[in-house]
Amino acid sequence: MPRHPRPLAPAAVRGFTLVELMVTVSVIAILAAVAVPGMTALINNSRLNGQSEEMLSSLQLARAESIRRNARVTVCPSTDGSTCTSSTSWSQWIVRGRDNTTGTDDVIRSNAAAGGVQISGPAAGIVFKPSGLIDAQQVVTVCMPTTNPSQNQRALTVMISGVVSSSKVNGGGTCP
Repeated sequence: MPRHPRPLAPAAVRGFTLVELMVTVSVIAILAAVAVPGMTALINNSRLNGQSEEMLSSLQLARAESIRRNARVTVCPSTDGSTCTSSTSWSQWIVRGRDNTTGTDDVIRSNAAAGGVQISGPAAGIVFKPSGLIDAQQVVTVCMPTTNPSQNQRALTVMISGVVSSSKVNGGGTCP
């Protein structure tokens, strides 16, 4: 005759009580409330660094292309991604240079600021000569409007030699 296992007694049933569940949810909520501001700052800093590197890359490309093409190459603000505009707000910018085979200006690269990052620079843009030099030192500011203004700006300095350097702006302040 087959034997049937004995049913478990009610005391053997395991699980969470409502109080234990509420305490666990409360602890998770407190930890999340503490972590969110730090995570937001981390994300904003990452966006700022990414856009700074993107602008730095465009400036370095323009210098290299001016030497390679033996022609003037301009990094300038744009509203349509194909022509330069006269604005100090660089929400979109292009790298534009002369194509020596066709004799026309063409867009080498087109970029746009993303994630709430603000970029400002000279209204006329930055023009690299065929030697890779520029006429006067220029500064492009990359800024992230945040609640912590001491860490929200990067300054990209293009020296007369065409070399680009990046630095954090101490004290930052408000975005220009």
